[in-house]
Amino acid sequence: MGVELFVSKEEETPDHCVYTFGTSAETIGHVRLHKSSGDIELADVADAAEGANPRFVLAQIVPRLHDYHDRKTYPPQDQWKA
Repeated sequence: MGVELFVSKEEETPDHCVYTFGTSAETIGHVRLHKSSGDIELADVADAAEGANPRFVLAQIVPRLHDYHDRKTYPPQDQWKA
């Protein structure tokens, strides 16, 4: 049994994309993916509730975002089980 994760693109400019991320139960925060470098910046994170640990979720999100950067494809949304 895994945790359902998601990312949803909130903003896209020529320089970056801002994604909301979280679990199927809650939105955890926002990250900014810089298109030129692949750097990922944590824009904000919600206070820890009773759901999934934000650090765990972020650790699952980062490789997925790096994959988007490597492919130069920035999908509007994605979901998977971790």
